[in-house]
Amino acid sequence: MECAGLGRCKIALSFAIICDLLGLVILMIGIFAKLKLNGQDFGDLLIYSGSILVFISLVGWVFWYTGNIEISLEELQQDYKAKTGTLARLARKISTRFSTAPRKNVNVKERKKLENIYSTHTDLPAGTSTPLQEVTLS
Repeated sequence: MECAGLGRCKIALSFAIICDLLGLVILMIGIFAKLKLNGQDFGDLLIYSGSILVFISLVGWVFWYTGNIEISLEELQQDYKAKTGTLARLARKISTRFSTAPRKNVNVKERKKLENIYSTHTDLPAGTSTPLQEVTLS
């Protein structure tokens, strides 16, 4: 029996519905039933358990919803083209700076090369050290 109206991800949908129904039943039992065992009331436990199950069902609903999003092939191809705008150039520039930033485990050749780059910057206040001067070689 095929249910075409439910879309894809039927497992996530069934998980969400089962958690919702079970959580609501447990929640209603905790609210309206007077459950006492050995003099202790278990209504609060059922109320919290039902609420947690309803909250967990949100995971199933999100998976079901995102699994049913349809994107055309043209939209996918547009998203994966190389960007040429100013913002894209700025993002690439920042990314390359972060990827070439000095690290604590820098060998001697790389350290000297980076020291030459940092020594060309004269905008540092007197007496301050560059990040490379704080790195200790092991």
